[in-house]
Amino acid sequence: MAASNRDWERLKRMAKASNPYRKTMICQILVASVVIYFWYSFNEGFIPWFLRRKIPMLEVGPDISPMIFFPHANEDGNNIIWARHVNSKRALDIALNGPVEADMIQGDVLLKGQDTDHQSLTPVMARLPETNSELTLDIWLTEVRQTDHKGIKISFQSNDAVEITLQKLKDSKRGLFRPVWLHADILKGPHGSKPRMDMNRYIKHVQRLFPKCTMSLGWTTGTHTDLSLSGYSWDNVMDMYQAIKDAELDQPIVISVRSSLIRNSVPQIKWLTDNTKASVFIWQEEGERTAPEDLMHIAYRFAPEKSYWDIHDKDLKAYLKMNRNKSSPKLSPYAKQRDTVLFRPEAWLKMGLYIEHHSILPSEEALVLQSRAVYVLTKSKYKPSKLLSLNGRVQFLNRKNRDVVPNETGMSIYVRSTAYTDFENIVGIQCFLGLDGQMKIMSSHLDQTFQKSMRFTPGTSACFRFSVVDTGVEVIFQVMVLHECHTLESVMPMNDVKAELKLEIPRSVGNEVNPFIVKLEDSNRAAVFDELHVKHGGFL
Repeated sequence: MAASNRDWERLKRMAKASNPYRKTMICQILVASVVIYFWYSFNEGFIPWFLRRKIPMLEVGPDISPMIFFPHANEDGNNIIWARHVNSKRALDIALNGPVEADMIQGDVLLKGQDTDHQSLTPVMARLPETNSELTLDIWLTEVRQTDHKGIKISFQSNDAVEITLQKLKDSKRGLFRPVWLHADILKGPHGSKPRMDMNRYIKHVQRLFPKCTMSLGWTTGTHTDLSLSGYSWDNVMDMYQAIKDAELDQPIVISVRSSLIRNSVPQIKWLTDNTKASVFIWQEEGERTAPEDLMHIAYRFAPEKSYWDIHDKDLKAYLKMNRNKSSPKLSPYAKQRDTVLFRPEAWLKMGLYIEHHSILPSEEALVLQSRAVYVLTKSKYKPSKLLSLNGRVQFLNRKNRDVVPNETGMSIYVRSTAYTDFENIVGIQCFLGLDGQMKIMSSHLDQTFQKSMRFTPGTSACFRFSVVDTGVEVIFQVMVLHECHTLESVMPMNDVKAELKLEIPRSVGNEVNPFIVKLEDSNRAAVFDELHVKHGGFL
């Protein structure tokens, strides 16, 4: 603290005074000031860093992030060490006192004798198909609470164990000044079986009994001899998004993802975490193989502080640690290709009745539209040019299981639009792509009416790549039917035959600068747009 010149002169006169007591007092004040300054700077506060997480009034509770609780994490989830399936006394002793310093201890809980004639109300630490254990939840919690530097993760194996387990956690809350994660597989995922957990029941119990936690959510999964076409689909991640939003979860959320299924799933998982503010937890099943470049794709897309890793393979774990912060050179060429066509939300405006619940869901990986009452348009406006095109890829999801409506189920791109505040009355030139193979270029609420159309064979994938060019004298609309758009490789350009429709534009239609507009035309479908970008150079 700076003193004024007058105060400083007074201190000097006091120091020169003959009174030894006064000199001593001044020296003590100066020394104390220096000590307090360095203490505050070193600890970033008056409370020592090693005591903060032990003091309840500092609000270190079960919902604290491991990134904060463990100083050695340095805001990188790869630095947090996990002890998995700690379901026996021996495993617990190793996790607590073993040579490898585990940060987070994960155990599985179910009722003793689960689904047998001898089922009791005693929660024990076991993973199905095991139904019994020497280690009860009470003992497990008591042992873990005796340490002050371990986080816990409890994975529920049955509905029956949820309420009683949460009640025990609630009763132990005063001793849980550490990260507490509660995990459940609430949805069916790739190659997975029907979830044992009732999603709504589970979430309601957590919100009622132990809401101050980190909610870890996942899908049931399985494996296959060939996983090259497997992954978490757009329907999978949209189901999870809907579950989170319907429950109005406001605690920290982590999405649990199996490493062997991430090759074709990075865009979907990134979209999900972007729209739920969640982190991602990547786990590897023992004995499973995961390609290093697949891990690098996740490491590249997710910030270190938003991704946690529990990799069983020691060599792969070492590879991840070595390359975590320089993953770009380790990417597959398909991942690098995707970089060139990423959707940029900051370049687009939301329009229409977007206050409709979750009707526009953007991410740098994709844009999801779920209502015909909403649409997006480019912030920039463009003058017609044969060297300028709007390109993208769209996949239609039949989440409501409805039939295709001719001339309605599809999407539109509008060019030369001069009025677009009303989704029912967009003025301009409309390029319509129908899921049934219908293509149209037509006037939309213009003084002069014109239209041209054609049909193509749509295929079964409900996925298309498209391009629109307004040359100034004509509009050229191209569509390519894709065999699939759910694998990493599908991002690469293909030389398949394109459907092409051209229409000469009447001179009476103005050609001043206007935005591109993208709109879903049928609320019975959801549309996933990716690769959506304005390109200088023309066609597909």
